[in-house]
Amino acid sequence: MVMDFSVPRVLFLTTSIQLSFDTDGHITRLDPPGDQGIDADHILLIPQIQAQQNHMEGIGEISLFYTLPISKDLSVPELYDGTQDLHGKRILILMLNGWGDMILIEPAIKALYSKVASTGRPPGITLGCNWIKNFPYPDAGYIEKVIPNIITFAQLCSFDILISLLPINHQRTATRSICDLCLDIFHLDPGSLAKGTPSVGPNPSRLSRLRPVFVRLRRITGKKILFLNWRSRVHHKDASAALFAQIAEILKEEYQSIVIKDHGTAAIMQEEIDNLKAPVMNLSHLIHDYHDTVAALSLVDAFISVDTGIVHAAGAMGIPGVALFGPFPPETHVADYPSVVPVRAGFQGTICDGPCLETHRGCAEVGYSADLVSPCFDSIDADDLLHALKIATKETGRDYGASFLNRAVITYRGREIKNGRH
Repeated sequence: MVMDFSVPRVLFLTTSIQLSFDTDGHITRLDPPGDQGIDADHILLIPQIQAQQNHMEGIGEISLFYTLPISKDLSVPELYDGTQDLHGKRILILMLNGWGDMILIEPAIKALYSKVASTGRPPGITLGCNWIKNFPYPDAGYIEKVIPNIITFAQLCSFDILISLLPINHQRTATRSICDLCLDIFHLDPGSLAKGTPSVGPNPSRLSRLRPVFVRLRRITGKKILFLNWRSRVHHKDASAALFAQIAEILKEEYQSIVIKDHGTAAIMQEEIDNLKAPVMNLSHLIHDYHDTVAALSLVDAFISVDTGIVHAAGAMGIPGVALFGPFPPETHVADYPSVVPVRAGFQGTICDGPCLETHRGCAEVGYSADLVSPCFDSIDADDLLHALKIATKETGRDYGASFLNRAVITYRGREIKNGRH
């Protein structure tokens, strides 16, 4: 007997040529089948989005399938629907998230583990994700292993339960966070989340390497250190370098502003710093991966950043700062970070009435151009950011809904959240 097997938002792949996939430094190879024919070691699972982004449908040597015909005698993992007993089970959670999203959903993964472990033998949770070298909480005791989200069918069959978080990439809303969407898939209610923010901490060896640099910088300048970031991993969430240069100039007597980014982005930002003659020091040569970024963030006094992983890492460590929001609403991104004050663009254009919830395609107002900056953040000025920074550094224990952002009110996780700006 044969049945069709499928996984939400996953494609099955076979090939007649050798393929290699680089998942954050981890290489997965797939060889064409030999004389024995296609078996479980020669079938690959790949997230549908990744297959589309790499235009794999147009490669003649590659075959992609939404369903896989298998024998009913073959042991495959059950797709989790909330009814299975997870005690002692080997669980694979498949995902494809941004680095910041990985931090944001950490409480949901922890809640799933805690719920099962509280009533019996704990589950063995493996995360199949797109962050291997840069996984943001590598020492979490409730995660047994982290593997790439591109695996063979044979690897898949080594698990008892499969949970696919891939559908959340297609379910972004203005009122529910990615963590809330994960809770739905886990069949957990928001009350199951432990109190507190997502848990992220710096690697001790990275901290030891970077701390002397920051101690020396404070001693030489006599100033506090402000981390500035106007560039995101996706162009749509970039802000104007001129706005951040203005902030650095206004605050230069109190703060030494710094930039800490990956090599390619740091070079672009340095050119902008030079052109604007901004009093910003580029320390990106100290950064080799996101673990260095987390360690550096833990050593600054405050930050101002566009909506990116830096905001989540800083918020998870309680670093006071300001987050600029354009395409996405702050209610679903930073409501759980007491130290972060959000400033919402509130942009209204001829086409877009933000937040648009669009990430990778870009901004509709500029025809989704990869060269033009989204006008979202043009509605935010230096006064907005300075006022928000004052709140963050003086009132980091405030209630989120009591902040100065008071233009509109929505309900988030059963409570009213004020949102907007003056």
